[in-house]
Amino acid sequence: MKKFPLILAALAAILFPSLASAQTYVGVSVGATLPEDSKNKGAFTADVPATASFPAIASGTELGWTTKFDTGYNISAQVGHRFDGGFRVEGEFNYNRAGIDTHRNLTVGGTNIDGVDSAVLTRGAASASNPTVGTVIDSGIGKQQSYGIFANAYYDFNSAGSFQPYVGGGIGGQKVKFDYRPSDVDVGQGRDTNFAWQLMAGATYKIGPGMEIYGQYNYRDAGSTKMNLDLLPAELNAKSKQSVFSLGLRIPLGGE
Repeated sequence: MKKFPLILAALAAILFPSLASAQTYVGVSVGATLPEDSKNKGAFTADVPATASFPAIASGTELGWTTKFDTGYNISAQVGHRFDGGFRVEGEFNYNRAGIDTHRNLTVGGTNIDGVDSAVLTRGAASASNPTVGTVIDSGIGKQQSYGIFANAYYDFNSAGSFQPYVGGGIGGQKVKFDYRPSDVDVGQGRDTNFAWQLMAGATYKIGPGMEIYGQYNYRDAGSTKMNLDLLPAELNAKSKQSVFSLGLRIPLGGE
């Protein structure tokens, strides 16, 4: 997967052989990203010994919880080429970031432990003064961030007019990083480069021969990222799916 950006770069060179062409364009966009909740799932990788307060947890016991994200931001740059008949192809680079709102529904072996003394995680002594697991993980500290490169294809309706609705799709590679720190406790981090795909819909408005503005919606799926936990001897997979709403500007490199 580390070679995926190089493969895409080669693909872009094939798709855009003549950047001086009259139908080539460059563009930039900014917008809001709304990540879907990540249903993190994994398992303990070692035995957790019993204490006076809590039973042992065997290696291989399932572990999971749900993470909800804040609204974040997305920045994208594109270079594309139009063909007759409404089709166009595009290379895209993007960066996005979103903070974490909250974690909830922590399960061990299929049992929800949000209401259990948080010392079950640290293997400390149980106490009525300790917060519950649910209280500790409810604090939204941490982030999800990613950057990627895509090869996209679009179809522009009304391609001869000033207003052009369009649809499209793309494939590429997305490097995703998760950092989970509920209540400022270092729970774990993960980063991975994954195959990713996206679907797009939007509309372009041509201000003139040298400038276009557009609004676009992307649904992007960058798969699962493996996380190694620091607080517990466990691994789990966090999912990266998001909706992106953006506004952008394109500059044709010559008239059509």
